[in-house]
Amino acid sequence: MAGKPVIEIAFDTPRLEEKLLAKAVAAKGAELRLTNIKQNVFTLQKTSLDVCLVRCVSLYSAIHTAALREGAGVRSINSSESIFLAGDKVLTVSRLRSANLPIPRTAVGLNTRAAEKALEKVGLPAVDKPPIGSWGRLIALVRDIDDFKLVAEHREMLPSSYMKTHIIQEYIDLPNRDIRTIVIGEEVVGAIYRYRSSNDWRTNVALGGEPVQAFLNDELVEISLRAAKAVKGDVVSIDVFETTDGSYLVNEVNGVPEFKGLMKATGVNVPEKIIDYVIASTRR
Repeated sequence: MAGKPVIEIAFDTPRLEEKLLAKAVAAKGAELRLTNIKQNVFTLQKTSLDVCLVRCVSLYSAIHTAALREGAGVRSINSSESIFLAGDKVLTVSRLRSANLPIPRTAVGLNTRAAEKALEKVGLPAVDKPPIGSWGRLIALVRDIDDFKLVAEHREMLPSSYMKTHIIQEYIDLPNRDIRTIVIGEEVVGAIYRYRSSNDWRTNVALGGEPVQAFLNDELVEISLRAAKAVKGDVVSIDVFETTDGSYLVNEVNGVPEFKGLMKATGVNVPEKIIDYVIASTRR
């Protein structure tokens, strides 16, 4: 590559993160291309882009954007494969388990009848989640069989067939918080506790969870890097549970991570670190 790297930020909904990333590209002297995928046509023809930073909220928009750029010979961060592996929770838990990472006890039912048997295997209370979703949406705390039947009835009414799949996991009695780390390449750049709000059992910042800086010990760094590697991620966030005995369980991986909460809590300039990594990747 000669001259300034050309970095595309592809998005469907511009958020604070995308604006900060665009500023970081300009600050590093790289050439910025902003692409609203809702208004763009992908031709698979050769392009001057060096890297596409995929920042779509929609999972399949993100996968398709990455795949189309890859088809034109452009490196995508994250890759279409990585976004797919991190975005589908069945694939994620399968990859995490294959990598011998600790995860909550899990059983999957591909329809309502099988899901009820999965619930019997996992036991109550349990968490029921669909394969695809973010910000804690459609994740349900199942305390008894009546709760499960309500969740199943709701899911059956949804038009998407994949929503009929139920991932049943043991409910982890958290100390009012979970942990989120962000991995960029081979570095864990920071960690936060996400304290749940008083009126919700979930910890998502989008649902009112409060981000507070967390200490990055060697074990947390190790499992975060291994989880990122399991889904082949360049830039990912890892959600981790602490158990009552002090051990960790990897809960989820996000292939298009939000990071404003971590920036607020830690002061780490995440967009700068991402763009430094992106630029370095063009020089390999």
